Amino acid sequence: MVALVWSGLLLSLSVDPDYTAGELLDHFQAWREGGALYPALGIAPPLRVLNYPPLVFLLIRGVAGLGVPPLAAGRLVDALGLVAMAGAVAWWARARGAHGAVLAGTVGLLGASFPVLYGAGPFHIELWGAAGTVLGFALIDRASSWRGAAFGGVVLALACFAKQTQAVPAIVALAWSWWYRPREAASATVAFALTGAAGAAAITAAWGLEPWRHMVTYTVGTFSGANLAEQIGSHVVPWAILLALTASAWWTDRALVKSDPAWWYWAGALVWSLSAARAGSGYPYFLDLHLATVVFVGPRLFGRATLAPARTPLLNGLIALQIVGANLGVATALGVNVARLARTEAELPALCARLGTDRTVVAEEAGVMRACGLPALVHPFITTSLATQGMWDSKPFERALSEGEYSAALLPFDPRAAPGGVHAERWTAAELDAFRRAPLVEAAPTGRWIARW
Repeated sequence: MVALVWSGLLLSLSVDPDYTAGELLDHFQAWREGGALYPALGIAPPLRVLNYPPLVFLLIRGVAGLGVPPLAAGRLVDALGLVAMAGAVAWWARARGAHGAVLAGTVGLLGASFPVLYGAGPFHIELWGAAGTVLGFALIDRASSWRGAAFGGVVLALACFAKQTQAVPAIVALAWSWWYRPREAASATVAFALTGAAGAAAITAAWGLEPWRHMVTYTVGTFSGANLAEQIGSHVVPWAILLALTASAWWTDRALVKSDPAWWYWAGALVWSLSAARAGSGYPYFLDLHLATVVFVGPRLFGRATLAPARTPLLNGLIALQIVGANLGVATALGVNVARLARTEAELPALCARLGTDRTVVAEEAGVMRACGLPALVHPFITTSLATQGMWDSKPFERALSEGEYSAALLPFDPRAAPGGVHAERWTAAELDAFRRAPLVEAAPTGRWIARW
């Protein structure tokens, strides 16, 4: 219900609740308008990098081809990704013995996950990748022949073409099959490799080598221990008891758990979530961890099997408190996002009127520019990250800004003051200095600022 309300409310809004969604929309619209999906990163716009494979974009293009507006098409495909993911979780849990109320309770745990519910509304792509991973694991787990295992390998590979980091849990799944199902492992691995090779060849044939620079070379982020701590506080602490119950199963039932593919999925996702120690990382880094926890702990939590030698009333109370608290926390966070976006939506026409039809405006938020019918000339977080790593020369763009080659900059902060938080990570020092020195700085509707040259 929360997912339906959240997704439904977003349909009436012109902007999505986060920075990444705006970038993805801009990538898609630029592609539909005749631009390259993976443009070469030079010294002049478009200064954007697509760090993701094209599979979900192809799905969105198919829906948009039916006459659905781009933003609505992206949201619709994303919502279908949630359905596919929940279906994969339900199928695997049922195959593992969860039925009736136990199955309902297991799937219901998804409602306590911010990564699951938040990702169900905006223009995002990660739910399809996670859905493929869960289904691929399930198919390999339940395979009784080489054909079933091969199908699982194909699905695991397809998940990687939705989000390339799904290769990590895919490798975990294949490793489990080689360890415990060696007769089916070869067919799963061959199918995975052949599907991956065919997909890679298709991408190269369609776009050349540029996608591999975007998806591989340009994805190396900068370390941020503070961001990891923030993400753990947001997405691990609210699930601390459920995660602890999953971990404790290793000690209480080691003989069974060590051969359980769901536990392998969970352990791999737990380790991989540490890759969130990068500037700009967020909730998608914990999506697999939550899904693996649901699959593993749900049937045990709501069924008769125990996770510990004794499920005391205190432990049962803590579990209930954790689940209810997480549900309320997720619903509150989504409500706050909707309220914030509603305020922006009300003032958006006035902001767009201030920008007019000027296509030389630099902006931090690609989604706001697209809502005003304008292209986003730069995606500043990725360009700043690459400049910091010495992988892109920012000086020509910085010089163009300071010399007034762009008419204005639309910013979510007053450029005369030093920005904090993520805004400071999205611009180089020279770019921020150019904004500060602009001849005219004015407050704009929606709480944003315009620097004009």
